Amino acid sequence: MKSFALIPGTPAASGMEMKTLYAAKERDMKNTSTLTHWHEEAECLSLLSGSLEFQINERTLTLKPGDTLLLFPGVIHRNGRKARDTVLIRVLVNEDVMTADSEIQSAVIRPFLENRRSDFLYIPSSMEGAGKISSLMADIEKAGREKGPLGRLSVIARLHLLLYHLYLLFPPEEKGAPLPSPSDRAVMKDMAAYIRSHYGEKITLDEIAAAGKVSRSKCCSLFKIYMDSSPIDYVNEYRLSVSRTLLEYQDTAIADIAYACGFSSQSYFTKLFSRTYHMTPRDFRASCRKAG
Repeated sequence: MKSFALIPGTPAASGMEMKTLYAAKERDMKNTSTLTHWHEEAECLSLLSGSLEFQINERTLTLKPGDTLLLFPGVIHRNGRKARDTVLIRVLVNEDVMTADSEIQSAVIRPFLENRRSDFLYIPSSMEGAGKISSLMADIEKAGREKGPLGRLSVIARLHLLLYHLYLLFPPEEKGAPLPSPSDRAVMKDMAAYIRSHYGEKITLDEIAAAGKVSRSKCCSLFKIYMDSSPIDYVNEYRLSVSRTLLEYQDTAIADIAYACGFSSQSYFTKLFSRTYHMTPRDFRASCRKAG
């Protein structure tokens, strides 16, 4: 099952097919982006080996073999540092691909996703029932290798089993207590949204801060907390993430891609791209063509 070609929430390139369902085993994560993001899909990770630091809003968790992590939609997160031998199963699923049964939607799925005091569920390997959850994640990944609609049906069937067991482990709060919504998270999303809308233009620190209605120092402080970078470094990270999709799915000249993504020159674009992904834009495009 083909993965999202770019971090969910970033612009789709022409010819790029976006998916509402993703299930895959990730062995070689050296090219996996660490760009902070959020999306409408729920995301579930199950670690098979190694270790992975994962940031969720203001918190950082270290996942170890046998651990599973479920993120609810809209949560700010990013991949962090990982061990060299890290292997994990990642599943992203949009609510729309689940059952159309209105009773199950209203009585099970929406309460499970919405009635929470936390933005995520953490199932350590030592927790009762953790083995069943990680086993289902492995089954989902295996089913995801099947081609065609039957393969997709097999994945969705197992997703329902996963939801069933997660629901038993973590029943919704009886009173449906709302999630905490610190104002800083809303400000951070406003500033990131501004970057996503204007990445092809010249962007200044003052403009980013103004988008969040905060001072320059507050802007820099929030980017350090949530993005682990400066605002301008995040702008370049986002531009690079868009350029990867354009290089993979379009035949546009590399110089034109550089300018379309807001870089002042092709040479500067190539320098940043090579430093980040350890290959030139031309070599990256060639590797995509060879893999396709």
